[in-house]
Amino acid sequence: MGTFAEGSVKSEMSVKPGDSTAGLGAIADLLKRNNIDPADIGRVKRISAWQSASKDAEGDIQITDLVGVQLSPTWEEDPLWPVVQPTTPAKVHYGRRPSPLTDEYHRTVLFPDPQIGYWRNLDNGELIAMHDEEAFSVALNIARAVRPDRIVHLGDFLDLAEFSSKFAVHPEFAFTTQAAINRGHEFLAECRAILGPQEDGDDPNLFLLAGNHDDRLGKAVLSNAIAALRLRRADAPESWPAMSVPNLLALDSIGCEYIGGYPAGSLKLADGNKTQTPLYAVHERGLDVAKVAKQQRQSYVQGHAHRVAMHSETYELDGEAIDVEAWSLGSLCRRDGFVPSVKGSPDDRGAPVKRFESWQQAVGVLTVAPDGGWTLEAIRIRDGRAFYGGKVYAA
Repeated sequence: MGTFAEGSVKSEMSVKPGDSTAGLGAIADLLKRNNIDPADIGRVKRISAWQSASKDAEGDIQITDLVGVQLSPTWEEDPLWPVVQPTTPAKVHYGRRPSPLTDEYHRTVLFPDPQIGYWRNLDNGELIAMHDEEAFSVALNIARAVRPDRIVHLGDFLDLAEFSSKFAVHPEFAFTTQAAINRGHEFLAECRAILGPQEDGDDPNLFLLAGNHDDRLGKAVLSNAIAALRLRRADAPESWPAMSVPNLLALDSIGCEYIGGYPAGSLKLADGNKTQTPLYAVHERGLDVAKVAKQQRQSYVQGHAHRVAMHSETYELDGEAIDVEAWSLGSLCRRDGFVPSVKGSPDDRGAPVKRFESWQQAVGVLTVAPDGGWTLEAIRIRDGRAFYGGKVYAA
């Protein structure tokens, strides 16, 4: 394939007077002689035509048509879409954090499916959130009251509607991913402020599991630019790939551990004991928690389904009863049609049609005893308000 830099190149061709194909023929001849593939041309900036006069060996005047073409290569052109950039790392303001609880129990707060993302109103450019800011506020207030040892996000942290291969990518999603990444980082910074600073040598205490929506980014890169999938910065060979969720969210800067490998990724939350199986956090093991408990014979807590549900089973093992529980903790996104789904759609003006899904909002509070036994509570959020521990938490 030919290469070239921007500049003027000339070609001459003798033509008959009035020949309208002279310019096109000269351009084709020019590209062929310079081994330039037409596909490499980003833009033809200018075409100039003129004539020159000279005498031949017999002294007769000869007229030659000349064509000058100024080209720019494709790689000089700006991208058609803005390049998604890593967010600017937040400066976390800790304030006065309450003293940690002094008992021997370990507490984890679990946040399900915020699906951070936006619609853009094409009439005025306003960004409208798919996630529920009031639910965020309530969830964070509960976490502050619990004073957890750990916060775990159960996946579908970003919606990434611009990268969807399942739902139609409407014009209203264009140019919204960067804003979602920035808001996601801010949300994680608020979680870090609740947990306190992450010191060298501390065990990780802020986790983000990959969900199927977070996985959209990698699949889009794999389908459209496979060579870019694993690229890393030259000065940071151990860093996350440039076009990856943990890199764009700047997770390392905020001390957040990423559990990738959806759908296989999991995080052990409790060891269990002779009467309870261990408990694992996953993004999803199935939409039907009863089937999960029966088939897996292992305890899981997940997001994904956007519904609050729990099913328990008791099995006999070596003459002892052992309990298995499967939990679905709902979501923290909007439920009124703003999140793209199989039941939602925009109208002809690009506005989401209001329709309530069979989804519930909640956060989970897990308490683990010293012997590995555990109890999990699903705290429902309704209309920006939740009840927990005899108190009301409002946005």
